[in-house]
Amino acid sequence: MALRILLVDDELNVLKSLKRVLARSGYDVLTASSGFEALEVLAANQIEIIITDFRMPEMNGADLLRQVKSRWPDSVNLVLSGYADFKSVVELLNQGLVFRFLEKPWVDSELLENISEAKVKYEQRRAKRVRDQLLMGSMSGLIEIDNNGIINRFNAPAAEIIPDIHLYENKHLAYLDTAQNKSVSQSFVDKKSSTLFINYAHASDLAKNEEVMIERCLNDDYFQLLKLSSNSNSMSNIFQLTRTQSVVTNESDFYHHLTLCEANKKCYALVYLGIAQFQLINDLLGAEDGNHLIKLVLKVLKSVSEKSVKVFHKSADRFVLFVPEIKSDSEVLSDLNKAIEQLNKILPRKYIDAHVQLYGVYGLFPEDNLEGKELVNQMQLTLNYQLGEQQRIFSRFDPQLVADYRKNFELSRLLLIAVNKDELSLRFQPKVNIETGQVHSAEALIRWYEPSKYGWVPPAHFIPIAECDGQIIPIGRWVISQSCKTLKYWGDNNIGVSVLAINLSARQLKDDPGLIDYVLECLSCNGLESSQLVFELTETYLIEDFSACEQQLKRLKKLGVKLLIDDFGVGYSSLGYLSKLPVDGVKLDKALITDIESSLAMQSMIRNITRMSHDLELVVIAEGVETAFECEIIKKLGCDYIQGYYYSQPLESDDFCNYLNHANTQGAK
Repeated sequence: MALRILLVDDELNVLKSLKRVLARSGYDVLTASSGFEALEVLAANQIEIIITDFRMPEMNGADLLRQVKSRWPDSVNLVLSGYADFKSVVELLNQGLVFRFLEKPWVDSELLENISEAKVKYEQRRAKRVRDQLLMGSMSGLIEIDNNGIINRFNAPAAEIIPDIHLYENKHLAYLDTAQNKSVSQSFVDKKSSTLFINYAHASDLAKNEEVMIERCLNDDYFQLLKLSSNSNSMSNIFQLTRTQSVVTNESDFYHHLTLCEANKKCYALVYLGIAQFQLINDLLGAEDGNHLIKLVLKVLKSVSEKSVKVFHKSADRFVLFVPEIKSDSEVLSDLNKAIEQLNKILPRKYIDAHVQLYGVYGLFPEDNLEGKELVNQMQLTLNYQLGEQQRIFSRFDPQLVADYRKNFELSRLLLIAVNKDELSLRFQPKVNIETGQVHSAEALIRWYEPSKYGWVPPAHFIPIAECDGQIIPIGRWVISQSCKTLKYWGDNNIGVSVLAINLSARQLKDDPGLIDYVLECLSCNGLESSQLVFELTETYLIEDFSACEQQLKRLKKLGVKLLIDDFGVGYSSLGYLSKLPVDGVKLDKALITDIESSLAMQSMIRNITRMSHDLELVVIAEGVETAFECEIIKKLGCDYIQGYYYSQPLESDDFCNYLNHANTQGAK
């Protein structure tokens, strides 16, 4: 998309001349003849660069740019005016409101050169804004480094993973690693590898050593954002000093041995394993007993096979086991079962009572088509996933699971720029009034088309990613903005729908401090009443942080915005909460509608929910209605609105308008 420039000048000849010069250079140019007109253009369009005159009637350039700075801080502003205005503009330059002052009459080449520099400035600001949003909104630990590997900033979750991280500001990433292997860290910084594993020692307690996985989350021309994941466990330095080379192979020797096997085309098995709940065992029994347990595990692993096995103690409770000449799953599992049996025989009673258990992931070379360190890294990702799912078993390395993890990680990165690249769009699904058959409201549903690789990404896939990593806040604001613009368009063209429902994330409700001000701004810019917006919130997410959400909901309700509980009828499903929340209605979960034809119990449940909701003066909407029979039952059960494929699938704006022309003329069918 071409860079969009707004020209503001009360002299029409100046606007025409400037527009002609810039359009010839490939820029998308909009014009305004006053400051007030410029604000209207800015409210309706994304503008990267503003070039404005200084002396204009009613609102001069200074007053315009102060409003621009407040409402559109990423835009880069240039003043093009007479030299007599330079002294007045100096203050604006010092305040950061103006990027450059250009003198009339201008020289085309100088003008274009300054615009090119302004474009770079805009890209820097926009990139920083994206990083700022992610650092503030992500629940994942993130650190920002420059392209030399120097740590610049970090967020609160990163400080939880690495409590002493503030000591490493303005230092190279390698200093986080106890080994301080700068060449390995620099290779990651230079983007030669996608993942970096470090061992981090707490400055306050050197006995605590944690393995931290670092992945590149986002990079632009200026900085990189890195995501941290921790395998949090304690490792005693005493144990590290007392273990012997005959028991444990160091990292470089271990991987060197793998390289030799691969060069000679010899097959082998790798097992990445851990001790379940080791941190709890270590805390309950003490560090000395924790060290003793590790020694027992190492002793068993060393004798797991008659072949020449090697053990790499990767972190506190994590080990990598090499077994040569293994060709099949059955051979690996047979050796592991022997190890578990042997461990159970030699474990003292206190460890048995603590439910000591080994678990892990194994892989085979060359069958898994990965070598050495990459196989270990991918097995670790599989193991981390299993822990998240509370699985403590021995399983085969799953490349598809790792591929899915990588895909989600990449989608998270791509979501950061989806808004700016116009990859998001809205679809609209009508809500049909059961009594009249008319459509006067609809729901806005977000869609994402990622053009480089993934195509259409289902909302059920990308919304949870956005919720977790913080992109939901800029995405949610985009949906609110576009919905308000759509309502204005429908109103100006007498489309017939004056109310639009938007799915509002509870995460945004809690973590976006400027949300309500942003809603008010969008309503004001488009000349809308607050009652024209309906926010739908998922019940389960609300209840997880009831007190925080309740306060925000009360503020929205006070503005006059309508509120609905979405997906009602599953999860907590407590009508007691409805009496406490300032909501206007409930939307029945699709799962209730699916079985309605064959289940009298489900019909009874919906009837009771509807009756009690009406007693609380709440409207009831049934979504997911797909058949005529379901529709008839819903009508008999007393619901107020129906939404679903029986009437219409979600439609693009033009198709939705065509649907309304037919539906509101003849009644929705």
